[in-house]
Amino acid sequence: MLVLAAACGGRPEPTSARFDAAAEFAKVAAVHARFAAARDRLERAQSQAPGPSGSPGEAVLVREAAAAYDAAFARDQLVLAAFLNQALNLAPERPETREALALYAEAAVANARFLLDRGGDHRQALEPLTVAERAYTVLGVPVPARLVAAAAEARRPPASTATPTPAPRPSHRHRR
Repeated sequence: MLVLAAACGGRPEPTSARFDAAAEFAKVAAVHARFAAARDRLERAQSQAPGPSGSPGEAVLVREAAAAYDAAFARDQLVLAAFLNQALNLAPERPETREALALYAEAAVANARFLLDRGGDHRQALEPLTVAERAYTVLGVPVPARLVAAAAEARRPPASTATPTPAPRPSHRHRR
């Protein structure tokens, strides 16, 4: 009787049957929409704040919007990564997988652009770009041009920031 019970209902479903790409991607899309709203809120707060001499209330609004943005970005990336970890293995052919990968690539390009524009670490900028490129390659789909361009820029060595050698100072001693 135990053998019959094990044979009929004791086997778990295959993992891929339990992964509903559409339902899971709906969660990704909802979290991403909250992130986009937080980004818009931060941009509005920053554009309305008149600068360092603005009122304390405006500075508080910008700080609150920045904190909400940071939390929403972290959540967005966490949910997106969790989805892609499953989707790339269990549902690579699904359009939701490609759409999630496009969101990841978009974030990787934006973050790389932010780092590179501010003289940041090229290796830190390159890592997520390389991960995204590799995922596109594994799926057998073309890597987006923006991703290729950002990765190429991050791979270039940073421009030298050598400081000029100071010119010798004239001597104050005079010979007569």
